[in-house]
Amino acid sequence: MALSNKPSLLLAAAAAAAAQTTHDNCAKNKKVTVQNNCAHDVTLTLEPLANSPHLFEGKQYTLRPHSHAEFPVCWWTGRLHAPGAPTAEFHVGVDGGCFYMGSNVRAPGLAVPVVVSPHGNPLQGECPAVGCPVHGRCSVAQVPGGRCRNVQEMKVIYCSPGV
Repeated sequence: MALSNKPSLLLAAAAAAAAQTTHDNCAKNKKVTVQNNCAHDVTLTLEPLANSPHLFEGKQYTLRPHSHAEFPVCWWTGRLHAPGAPTAEFHVGVDGGCFYMGSNVRAPGLAVPVVVSPHGNPLQGECPAVGCPVHGRCSVAQVPGGRCRNVQEMKVIYCSPGV
């Protein structure tokens, strides 16, 4: 009988160890911030990937003009959609590693420019903002995984065109 209990004890010990091994970076108050600099509402739709948790309740979240929302995360992977805006796709890992992309082309059919910008204290590696601000030059289209590290906040900014 002792032999039949041994595998269950090992599984229980492994589960307890896994519960205690929360990554240190999860305790750093990491977050995804979405900012609406537009003069109109921006309705966000999430497309979580890789079994990612949801950032907010429900299928959509509406940001009022000139407001922002913060969503605490330990990790998140997916795409953020808004009408008239390019898709912002990003992954923030439990270790602070980051992959992100956005359009760096000013497309006539997409009237709402988007900028995706990582923040950390300090960021490590290559961590440029991607996308197209209203004024200024469009920046890179993506930052591959492993090149940007120590990310504590991923910021997605929706801008009014022509402002």
